Amino acid sequence: MGEGSLSQEEIDALLAGANDTFDPGSSMAAGGGSKEAAGLSPVDRDLLSDFLSHCFMTAGNTLAAILSKTSNFMNPTSEAKSRKDVEAELKSNTFLLYSTYSGNLNGRVVLAMAADNAARIANMMMGGFDSGGLDEGQLQTLRDSLTPIMGALQSQIAAKTGGGVNGSPAETRHVTSPAALVLPEGDPLVRTFFNLAIEGLPSFRIQFILSLSMANDILSLSKRSGGGGGDYASGGYQGGMGGGGGISQVGMKGVSFPNLATASGAQGTPNLNLLMDVQMSVTVELGRTKMYIKDILGLGEGSIIELDKLAGEPVDLLVNGKLIAKGEVVVIDENFGVRVTDIVSPADRIKPESGGG
Repeated sequence: MGEGSLSQEEIDALLAGANDTFDPGSSMAAGGGSKEAAGLSPVDRDLLSDFLSHCFMTAGNTLAAILSKTSNFMNPTSEAKSRKDVEAELKSNTFLLYSTYSGNLNGRVVLAMAADNAARIANMMMGGFDSGGLDEGQLQTLRDSLTPIMGALQSQIAAKTGGGVNGSPAETRHVTSPAALVLPEGDPLVRTFFNLAIEGLPSFRIQFILSLSMANDILSLSKRSGGGGGDYASGGYQGGMGGGGGISQVGMKGVSFPNLATASGAQGTPNLNLLMDVQMSVTVELGRTKMYIKDILGLGEGSIIELDKLAGEPVDLLVNGKLIAKGEVVVIDENFGVRVTDIVSPADRIKPESGGG
């Protein structure tokens, strides 16, 4: 080759690197630009992607129920990656949701996303208020509301591998330094990327991380219990593995979840049952007003603030910042309470805010 020319091997390496680009909505790269570690064959990677895509259908329904927004987990792709490379990618500005499995599957599983994207989800759940970062209030909101996703995912993995899989209560962590990073044991690690699309937000990339040994156990148990990739046609995925030499179609399809506001009761009930023991933040809003900064600074004991609600007008009952009912204030023993007088219809709940108050 003459000076300035590239060999075929160098061209192939550059082309491979070009595919490892950063997701526009995330600081995490798919593949990170470094070589994939040995551990999973191409067939096993496709089978694992197919398996997890089906499990994430329930997790997506759970997320849709929490947010009252359509959710799509799209384009699952799996890879084995060295622990060092994973740590380098996730060592800062990352939000983690993780749990530890025991029983037929053992070890920690981690759902990771960029902290900025986690903040967008929290802002949506808190009524659209943008604090400009992932603060303690947002972390608490994510902790209370997203942990059911890990429970739904664990129950699906258990069902597809023959049962006998238990999961610890999910935990969350905002990683701001390498010392705070929590990952499964072992090296290399296996991770499956999804593009997560939530109605009203730009799509962004998340990754589900587990140990290589757990990935192999999942594949082995799912084949033994009949929960392998070929059985996923009803979930919108078809195995297509028999061709061997071609590029698998599995990783290119998206998992589409119905809008729960229009889904039938028979379809929604099994998934909603997973959320029945989840505590939600319920707020009664007496009223709102706007004040100049000079008036706020002048507040003191005895100051009176006039609100935008008339005396006797129904108060608003909000769950996670979302209006669901109206009622009147009552006194129960020594405590205030609310008697519900009107339930907001599901159609009205999903309407955009009018911008009042």
